[in-house]
Amino acid sequence: MPHGPWHAEWTFISENGVTTGTARTPRYVDIRTAVFKAADKSLRDLAHEETVERAEPWKLLVGALYSEAMLSADELGTWQYMSPDGWANVTIRFTP
Repeated sequence: MPHGPWHAEWTFISENGVTTGTARTPRYVDIRTAVFKAADKSLRDLAHEETVERAEPWKLLVGALYSEAMLSADELGTWQYMSPDGWANVTIRFTP
């Protein structure tokens, strides 16, 4: 796995509000973890400590982060995911 620097930016918009953030790290696995945590937080009902059912955009994001995001960012410099329903907008960059 190529070592960074890796950079990620995300925005998740759900019924619970907007979750935005960034992460910088030399390891892609840490970038992926930061995105998953932010995505999970965006789906969590903070008043009840419950998480809503994972819809198709969540499954697509998980699959893309495991299968194509690192390779695309490594080869092209940038990878971006925008969910069809507007929930997620994630950009990952790799600069060797």
